[in-house]
This record gives sequence, C-alpha cells and structure tokens, in this order.
Amino acid sequence: MEIQLHLNPDRAKQVGTVLLEKLENEGIFGHRELPDDAVKEVASRLDRETLLLVVTYTTALDYMRNAKELWRSSLNTLNDEEVKWVFHPGTVVEKGKEELLKALTKHGLAKKKNRDTEIWFTLSQTLFSKYGNSLTALFEEYDYDVSSMFEDFLKNRKGEFPSLSGVKLFPHWIRSLKEKIPLPLKRVEELPIPVDVHVARATFTTGCITGRYSAKGITETVRKRVIEVWKEGLKGTGIAPVEMFRPLWLLSKHGCHYRKDGNRPKFEECPVNSFCVDGKVVVTSKKVEIDT
Repeated sequence: MEIQLHLNPDRAKQVGTVLLEKLENEGIFGHRELPDDAVKEVASRLDRETLLLVVTYTTALDYMRNAKELWRSSLNTLNDEEVKWVFHPGTVVEKGKEELLKALTKHGLAKKKNRDTEIWFTLSQTLFSKYGNSLTALFEEYDYDVSSMFEDFLKNRKGEFPSLSGVKLFPHWIRSLKEKIPLPLKRVEELPIPVDVHVARATFTTGCITGRYSAKGITETVRKRVIEVWKEGLKGTGIAPVEMFRPLWLLSKHGCHYRKDGNRPKFEECPVNSFCVDGKVVVTSKKVEIDT
C-alpha cells in the first residue's frame, strides 16, 4: 500500500508549546499524573538505588498491558515482605527462575508469565554480575550520556537488557527516571519520543501528521513518522521530545480516546481544540485508520 502521510513539524511545535503550558497551569483535562507516578507513594521510604531498581524493573514489563494495573501490581509486590526481594538483582539470581515466577505472579506483576519472568531474571543477572546490583554503576559506565547509552543498547545489549533496549521503552525508561530521581543525565534531548497508542493517536488528532493510512496496529511506518515529526518540530525550542510524552498521553487518554464515528465529545474542553483535525482517526493497539 502506498503511504500517504504528511508531516507538519511547525504544527507540532505549536501544539507542543500550548500543551506544555496547559500541563503546567491547569493540567490536560485537569490531569497531570501518569501511571508511573504511582511510585511517588513509596519514594520517600526507599533509598535511591532501590527506587532506581523499582522504576527500571517495572518499566521493563510495560508493553502491551494496562500501565495503571502494572504499577499497582508492582507496588503491591514491593509492599509485601514475602516477595519484595524481587527488586534486588542478587537475590533474584540466588533464588532462581522458579521462585521468581511465583513471586512475580502473586500480585499479578507478571502477566505474560514466562516472558516477563525471563526479562526480569535476565536484567537481574546483568545487574548482579556486571554492576554489583547497582544501576548507578551502569549509568556511570556511560558517564550518564543517555544518547550514547541508547545507541549501544539498541546495537549491542539487547540480550543483557531485554525490553529496555527497545526504541519505545528505552526513552520511556529514561523519561520516567528523569522525572522522579535526580540524575546528572546528559543528551536527553537527543532521545526519540516514546511512541505508544496514546502518543500516536494524539499526534494524528492534532494534525501533526495528516493523510491517509491504514494498518493493523502501530507499525514501524507510524512509529518512525511520529518520532520524526516531534524531533523536527521541537528543534530550537529547548523542549526534548521525551518531554512531550506526558501531555500527549494525557490528551489522548482523557480526550482523543473518546473520539468515535465523527463525534468528539471532549472537543469543547480540549486545550488544543483549534488544532483538532476533521476526518477519520482511529488508533488502537490492533488498528490504525487515518483519513484526514
């Protein structure tokens, strides 16, 4: 099928500027919180290394599932004396995969039982054997240069850092860490925006990408173009693409999500309704249909 999608980076720049201002002042549809902000409930009683590990492990399982439920399961596991050891790499390696599977399923943390357990165990092995259980040591190895780290993870470290070494989850992970833990991260602005259903949907509904396209879910075609339009649109603004994840996610979750068959029930209260495009915009995990 011929791809007929047009990128509108100038529009993305305008949308981004308005959304970030709204986010700071009154929120997007009154909301500011993302699912991973739930970790703030426990942050004050955790040492920095444990907090880094909790965010890292949980983010590694944040694919094809409800993020709010994921974080609730994660915190329930952390608060359970019997199974909270799963957040310590060395203990995970010592106890083995069978015990880990039992612990990760107690509060529903592992949904795809075998795959999630494998991801968790492999991350634990890497952190235990190469970094003395310390994520700080991992970041120090790269001198906190997350752009170089991203490039290396994509090319060379998928086996050691499954899931986290992906184009979506690596920048998503760094964004989450950056917002919650003071780290001297460098070149964050060079990371691509993490593209999920919400980010893609909001990018299309605001007309940052227009045209005609259909596919079964978020394809590489869609992902690349969403990344590109935000990269180009934000040049020279001082806004990092990863910073747009929060407002776009909230815009879609609490607004564009309700758009259906030409009806836009959240239009009047939408903070960027002047950018809302006519036409068909359907973006789900199983279907993408664009005609704008």
